Amino acid sequence: MSAQPVIRTVTDGPDQQTPKYWYGNDPFLTHFFNAVSSTFPEGERFFIRAVRHFAQDGNDPVIRAFVGQEGQHSKAHDVHIDLMLAQGFSGIARFNRVQKRAMGWMNRRVPRLSLALTVAIEHVTAVFAHEFLHHPDYWLEPMHPDMQRLWRWHALEEAEHKAVAFDVYEARGLPLWLRRVAMLDATMGFLGEIFVRHSYLLIKDGHFRPATLWRGLRSLVGRDGILRRLAPHIGPFYHRDFHPNQVDDRSLLAQRCREWGLAAP
Repeated sequence: MSAQPVIRTVTDGPDQQTPKYWYGNDPFLTHFFNAVSSTFPEGERFFIRAVRHFAQDGNDPVIRAFVGQEGQHSKAHDVHIDLMLAQGFSGIARFNRVQKRAMGWMNRRVPRLSLALTVAIEHVTAVFAHEFLHHPDYWLEPMHPDMQRLWRWHALEEAEHKAVAFDVYEARGLPLWLRRVAMLDATMGFLGEIFVRHSYLLIKDGHFRPATLWRGLRSLVGRDGILRRLAPHIGPFYHRDFHPNQVDDRSLLAQRCREWGLAAP
């Protein structure tokens, strides 16, 4: 089993004073990260239910710490969603109601697939976290300090507990093919969900215009774009001998904790 994660809290997140375009004063990229953030609360709750269902010992300190971290993430990003709702993006609440029903159904009806999807999406979030930890100048520097605190804390903890769901999956002897199918499903599903939410935010905000979209797409898929930086890290997940801890971020985690004033792992 993985090392025990540390449950931390972040108290200085976004509020009504946080600028609307908090990512480099860029509406396209701000709403891209808004779209990503808006999926987190229900997603994290889905992960908790999936792992608890298969954990051999629900009182294991590693499992309890995983649940504690993910629960804190849900609450913190709920605050961000409340800010988006106050800004007039009421559609986010409707998206999340649909997401909640769908994920609840999956936890109840297809628990093995739910855990496989949790393993896959936890790898995607770990890839984000790895990039944030290694290249904070690229990812975090454009953010307003309120959001920077939220995202660096979340990234650090995702990197810390990245192997927990995977280890539960392996301990229960679930098949490699299902893990691979889940990653394909998670990748396509995540991109599709973000596209829909991102488009809604841009349209609602009056920024769904050709010039904005062209510049924004270049920042996502152009040379050194966000998605192009993430893509190379997904392939290893399909390898038979893959394990999340093959990428060792422990020393950097400790370094970033010191730099960011957070409890060390």
